Amino acid sequence: MTVKKAFMALALLTCAPKAYSDPLSAVDWLSKSLEEPQAVAPETPLEGVSIEAISTTQLTTIQKDTVGLFPSEISGIPIDFWGGSAVDRLAVLLRNAPKDQIPEITALWRRIVLAEINPPLAGSTSHKLLLARLDNLLMAGDLDPAEALLKAADPNDPELFRRWFDISILTQRTDDACKRMASNPNFAPTLQARVFCLARSGDWKAAELTLSTAQAIGSISEQDALLTGMFLDPETFEGDAEPALPKKLTPLTFVMRESLGLPRPPQSLPLAFLHLDLQNNAGWKVRIESAERLVREKALSTPALLNLYLEGSPSASGGVWDRVSAVQKLNDTFDQNDDEKLSEALIETYKTLKPLDLTFVLSGWFAPALLDHTLTEEARKIAFELAILHPDAQDLAPAFSSTSQSDQFILSTLTGDFTTPANTDMQTAISNALQGFAPKTALHLTIDDNRHGEAIISALTLLHDGSETDVGDIETALSALAYKGFENEAKRIAAQLLILGEVT
Repeated sequence: MTVKKAFMALALLTCAPKAYSDPLSAVDWLSKSLEEPQAVAPETPLEGVSIEAISTTQLTTIQKDTVGLFPSEISGIPIDFWGGSAVDRLAVLLRNAPKDQIPEITALWRRIVLAEINPPLAGSTSHKLLLARLDNLLMAGDLDPAEALLKAADPNDPELFRRWFDISILTQRTDDACKRMASNPNFAPTLQARVFCLARSGDWKAAELTLSTAQAIGSISEQDALLTGMFLDPETFEGDAEPALPKKLTPLTFVMRESLGLPRPPQSLPLAFLHLDLQNNAGWKVRIESAERLVREKALSTPALLNLYLEGSPSASGGVWDRVSAVQKLNDTFDQNDDEKLSEALIETYKTLKPLDLTFVLSGWFAPALLDHTLTEEARKIAFELAILHPDAQDLAPAFSSTSQSDQFILSTLTGDFTTPANTDMQTAISNALQGFAPKTALHLTIDDNRHGEAIISALTLLHDGSETDVGDIETALSALAYKGFENEAKRIAAQLLILGEVT
């Protein structure tokens, strides 16, 4: 098979993922940087190139760390959000942001990461904050905004470029990155990246020469050479043992293995890798399962997942097909003018999505549509939850609320008018936090010390267990959010913690 055929095979990837266990570390999959230089060809050696050799100025660094997709007036994040915090401290907090948090917390994390914010007053000489924000997005699998951030900042050094290259590989938009690599060969994160881009441009002979030269001088491992050679010309290696599965997959290694139909690792793939499965030529089941993982981190919109559910007719039952059937039935029932059937379909869909923590995907489409229907009591409870998870919760939720203490307290949480007394420990913690009755903690002192952003993302991290979070931590975190001016966000987070903590 020629290189051209290999790329055609890459465009037809249809390998279905197996059942996976714990996910691989998302940071670990970034391509190797030039901290380990590799010689790739006689005419363009990489020896001697290091990150330290890249010269920058204070102005350039500040511009890169400030880059965002949304100005303060749109994001709602103050331009001086980072204040006097230490860059290294902020970078650690951003990279260690918990995953699978409730929708409102995930949304606030994303607004912070994508906002235009001035760098800390102490400044930095290594755009560490930009790198940490990018890694936050990459760990969540949110590739499109990460790519937009990189292009806005200009990926003109090896650390930025390797992130851009990895994103380009996973989104199959490699032309621009390969052109940049051709004009700046020292940016190549690995030898395999050089070979890939040479082949991608149609210069197959140069790709083969680069690989053979690297083998001759010992600058590529035997297994990497075997995989790259098979990728370039699979027919030459027919009958040979397949390359061993590496301990850490890079995006390019993953893509090469996928094009050759080689096995995937037993662990769950990093979220970012799932974008390859979302290509239209992948199987329907594969795309749905990948979309379900991505939508929980807001790396994919809920309409995108719902549209996938509605794409065709399920050919089997169980697992993903039960979810597809339930969502399709619910969608169709809206046209039948039968509120009893609609209630039954809503209950079935909710119970099908609940084990995967995906009930929130119904909120955007279905919560407003349910307003004009008379639902059974069980269905009404579900509609109330969907309304609480909706961005317009304060307007939608009263239509589905009951006179129960829990429903009325949740409505009080959204409005801040606590006319319904608390009667649980969590309700008391939320009431104290949102009414300013909670005692000051280290987070409040951090805000007073002009380290606002550090306190806010620390508060969000404190809520990593959602409704299972210790009530004292809930009180502290929500109080800090409201103290700094994120009162509306604190109210919505509180309401979601309450509704998701209830057993429906």
